[in-house]
Amino acid sequence: MEIRVTIDSLNPNEVIERKQNVKFDTFDIKQYKKMFEQLVEGNHVIGSFDQPHWKLPCNIADHPMIVSFDIEVYHKFNTALKAYSIVRLLSGRTPIAIYNELALIKKAILESNGFTSSDKLESLLELQSQTYKYQGYRMSIDIKRFLSFYKVTNYKEIIDICSNHQTYKGTARELPAFEDIMIFDDIVNDYFQNHPTEETLEYFPIMLWWLLTNTLPMRPTEFLLLEKDCLQFNENYASPYRITIPRIKNKSNSPGFELRMDSIEIDEKAYIFIKNAIQLLETIDSESRYLFPVELLWAYRKVKIPKKNERINRRDFDLLKKHFYEKVVEGIYGKYDLERIKSGDTRHFAIINMALQGFNMLSIARMAGHDVIKSQFSYYSHAEHFAQSYVYRLAQKRVENTITSDMSSGIFGWKRYVYDKGKSIDINTLENIVGRVKHGYCTEQKDVFPETCIEHCEFCSNYVFKPSLNEQTGAITWLSDSSRSLEGKIRESIELMKDLSMNLSKIYRQGNDDLLKSTSRNLMAYMDMKAMIDSKVMGADAFGQEQ
Repeated sequence: MEIRVTIDSLNPNEVIERKQNVKFDTFDIKQYKKMFEQLVEGNHVIGSFDQPHWKLPCNIADHPMIVSFDIEVYHKFNTALKAYSIVRLLSGRTPIAIYNELALIKKAILESNGFTSSDKLESLLELQSQTYKYQGYRMSIDIKRFLSFYKVTNYKEIIDICSNHQTYKGTARELPAFEDIMIFDDIVNDYFQNHPTEETLEYFPIMLWWLLTNTLPMRPTEFLLLEKDCLQFNENYASPYRITIPRIKNKSNSPGFELRMDSIEIDEKAYIFIKNAIQLLETIDSESRYLFPVELLWAYRKVKIPKKNERINRRDFDLLKKHFYEKVVEGIYGKYDLERIKSGDTRHFAIINMALQGFNMLSIARMAGHDVIKSQFSYYSHAEHFAQSYVYRLAQKRVENTITSDMSSGIFGWKRYVYDKGKSIDINTLENIVGRVKHGYCTEQKDVFPETCIEHCEFCSNYVFKPSLNEQTGAITWLSDSSRSLEGKIRESIELMKDLSMNLSKIYRQGNDDLLKSTSRNLMAYMDMKAMIDSKVMGADAFGQEQ
């Protein structure tokens, strides 16, 4: 196992480091204790070396992670695990990562009789893989790393067993049903727009999470780490509006964990919205520098239990979201069967949004805080499904006498539905509109026609599908053919966008970037047109038959 060791310092900002391969016997106990004290001085550990429990301060969890070295039967491993933890901290691993590693290693030690029973270890890894495939893979990796540091008698046999369980391959993230996402989107927009602030303030972090992280790809903890002074405005810049986002992916090899701060461009609308949110949350009495102070929770809890953390952390937020589903989504809107959205899902929605809107992979990687471009390509596996589901959802809404705004601001999150009554035919107004056209009516006013005509009636919002009785079969076939044609164009557009993005990640060409953006605009148009046509097919019976 490797750690980085500083061997010289050129200036306060530059140091010379070398990698050192470390095993348990590289240092003696006195040296490990000295390293431990250095970590204590740097506030990376709280406690003493000889204690069975250490506290590791953690910015991500917003509370110390308690790691225990309390194996009684195979107590010789306790000292080895302490040394291992020190080396891992010096290697720049986060407290949460070390906590999880120790939990899996300790479980393996106990289940395998101190690594003396290879059969029991094999059974444990099989069970872990069957129950949760990634955890079996993760356990085998952690055991191998630990045994490369602290060798047991049969370590080669144990490593061979672990190597046989390193077959896990990451798959595309499972996301909730798109229909359920869209329903939740409707509820969030309706609840916070149509209920008084004093009623909704308790759940204000839910609204800001939904609207912000569907636009800017942020991890839940990054969102909760936003500070009150996260916004910047500089009228001298071409893009004057920016937001500072903390990134929790630690690439440093220094001990502990330090956040990387990214300054991201946003538009004026987003800037104003977030600024207003900050001003509203400042009504909460708190001295916290964070946007979501823990006092926000105290204000709405019947039982006041003082919390040591300064801000709402991931555990608090997940509980708040659970209450929102129970009291608002189910209690007010009566939606009891929705698949619940996980806090981290919105980051993936944002990336899919950006991909469908024609952002190149370099831009998405920077916005998402990814260190490698290839992280983006898996999102295209969801893009076609989301596009199809989005079209279906919009078509349903049109059948329910609603009409949506265009796709320019994304699928959901910042997206707002603009409801309007569907077009209906009033015989008394026929003299003022264009009137009968192929398989229906044009409801455009005569005094502005044909300047507003788009030629293809089936794609026009002013077109009402109302075929006569003897036209019904042929009319629906006509619309269905147009729908299938558009479905093919949607699929082709997404494939082209994927290919363009892959090429742009290898070498940037302005022409490819321009084509990516224009293909995205075409995609949005195809989706809106298909939704319009499909709504007419779905609602053919509802429009009635001309006698």
